[in-house]
Amino acid sequence: MTDTTQVQRTAVVTGAARGVGTAAARRPAGGGLTVGVIDLVEPDCAETVEAVTGIGGAALAVAADAGIAGAGPRADPAKAGPIASTPSPALRLRPYGMTANAIAPGSVVSGMSRASARRLGLRFEEFRRGAAQSLPVGRVGLRELVSGRVICVAAARRAEG
Repeated sequence: MTDTTQVQRTAVVTGAARGVGTAAARRPAGGGLTVGVIDLVEPDCAETVEAVTGIGGAALAVAADAGIAGAGPRADPAKAGPIASTPSPALRLRPYGMTANAIAPGSVVSGMSRASARRLGLRFEEFRRGAAQSLPVGRVGLRELVSGRVICVAAARRAEG
């Protein structure tokens, strides 16, 4: 008897309505994965869902609060929580062939960082330089590079078994 069971690979991306989240959702879709597009308000996910389906992926928008507040170095302690808590669901999901990963970038060029600059009354380049000076690597991230980490993590997990 032939096993006709097909495994549908799915990526769930939180904060996917814009910026880094949108870029992160597009990457697995390009690899043929179905993408769960998660953000605070479901209608805000429409453009990301459209982008994912436009490159041939399947997508579902879901409203959920899975995020943390904060920006820059002050967000580091807040980001530690999701990162530290990731092994627990990863262990629970492992028997089902699923993994759980957390990526918590620092300052990234995005609409959110531009809005922060406006709120502080700074030109964006001034804000960006200040953010870069406070980071160990001396530069802020780009959403395309952060989304690439998503694919690297997924590929590493797939290669492991």
